[in-house]
Amino acid sequence: MSRKDITIIVGSGAVENSWVPVMRAIKKTHGINTNRDGANFLMAREIYQLRSYSKFAQRNHYPEVFRIMKSNVDLLKQNIAYELGEAQKTGEIKARQLLKELVDKFTDEGLDRIAIVSTNWDEVIDIAINKLYQWGKRGMTRSINCYHIHGSINNPSTLYLPSEITLENYRNENEEKVIANNHLNFISLLRNNNKTILYGISLDPLDAELNVALAGGWGSKLNEEIIIINPNHEVVAERVKLLLDKKSSIKIVGYNPSNLNQKIEYK
Repeated sequence: MSRKDITIIVGSGAVENSWVPVMRAIKKTHGINTNRDGANFLMAREIYQLRSYSKFAQRNHYPEVFRIMKSNVDLLKQNIAYELGEAQKTGEIKARQLLKELVDKFTDEGLDRIAIVSTNWDEVIDIAINKLYQWGKRGMTRSINCYHIHGSINNPSTLYLPSEITLENYRNENEEKVIANNHLNFISLLRNNNKTILYGISLDPLDAELNVALAGGWGSKLNEEIIIINPNHEVVAERVKLLLDKKSSIKIVGYNPSNLNQKIEYK
């Protein structure tokens, strides 16, 4: 008998006010007021500079500049973790109402496994999905497993800032190993998966490492369908196509969050 396994991959679009605490953390760290786009821009720039100066430091150039930059990035991650943690406690950030609709429509009692993979640093979706999906209601009692592919507020040093990858010059061997294992486990999860739901995630080009991992996971013949829930699902669908083998038989469908009854088929 074949299994029915589903993985829901969520991004910041699944959480209300998800970037507000991050912008506060940037203000606290750098004294700069900015918006979501500016926050992404600033963090990616900081990672580029840190990456460059870590390489210089290996050649005994500007070691003090590297130490200062590393300290600044570490402080930013700590501030992000703190602000998100507080926002999570107060309910400032919360799962969008659509999560319940998604669960009701795309999951059923016949599933053998459901897993959540979050690219978010907070644990809002982890908590919400397990409250929503009180498994006893559907004949099950175990919790839904939630994996944080970009790190968690419980460990600020693990937070992935925009454009970061596993093999950074400034990571120590143990950090590399932990992060690499997370990605390998993620790929393995997808390779044993039948259906993937991409909810509130755009597959941003800044996150090339995630996109490569998705391609590796979707290379399995067990994968049957990829469901995209995004206001710009046509853009995400095009990116998904570029990650799949040309001979792949995986079906791609898209939904606008405002109407989960209207399905758009892409492949």
